[in-house]
Amino acid sequence: MTMYRIGICDDDKIFCAVLEEQVYKLSKEIGIKTEIEVWYSGESIQTDLKKGTELDLLFLDIELVQKNGIAVGKYIRDEMEDMQTHIVYISSKESYAMQLFKVQPLDFLVKPVPAEQIREVLVRSIKQKSSPQTWFEYQKGNSLFRVPVRDIAYFMSMDKKIIIVKKDGEDEFYGKLKSIAENLPADFLMIHQSYIINRAYVSEYSYETVKMVNGENLNISKPYRKETRNKIRQFQKANMSDGIL
Repeated sequence: MTMYRIGICDDDKIFCAVLEEQVYKLSKEIGIKTEIEVWYSGESIQTDLKKGTELDLLFLDIELVQKNGIAVGKYIRDEMEDMQTHIVYISSKESYAMQLFKVQPLDFLVKPVPAEQIREVLVRSIKQKSSPQTWFEYQKGNSLFRVPVRDIAYFMSMDKKIIIVKKDGEDEFYGKLKSIAENLPADFLMIHQSYIINRAYVSEYSYETVKMVNGENLNISKPYRKETRNKIRQFQKANMSDGIL
């Protein structure tokens, strides 16, 4: 695994220092390389996230003074449309369950946090990030939908909406195609700024277009043509050797 990016956001500087030290120590024991950033306010982490800071895992205090942890979590999920960052809430109280539901945290830890709980969260986060993606999740309003990736033919971007074309119909949601591409298995490839296709649903291929099994012809833009050709050929060879084609 490459560098695991971990964030800590808590207005208690002593707690941050202790947690940072624990995470470094436990990461070495687990055998992963970590890069840790620390923030002491909701405003400061939100500013850096806007500038492009990306995290795999975020330990986030709920009782931040001005912009609290719940508001920061909602910003990550709703404004940034980021469902991939694992959020672990930390609090000195236990009465936040319903407020946290929509943010979909990986876990909720109560101070003082035992080292064993931090280890368990790290291991679980890493396992989820490194395991093969078998489901695709997307959000519409307050509802979360899960689709088996094998049932997805392609994604199409229109304005700020993403149309997901499945073997049994279509749906749409708000999102960014680039963010989706980063979290899909190898069978998916971007052929255009507006399209990500599942190679298993390609019925015909030419240098400039692909024809999907539903009959739809999709254009391959110039920057993606060479890579698309190579990947489709690799996929076809693999299927032939497996006796699929």
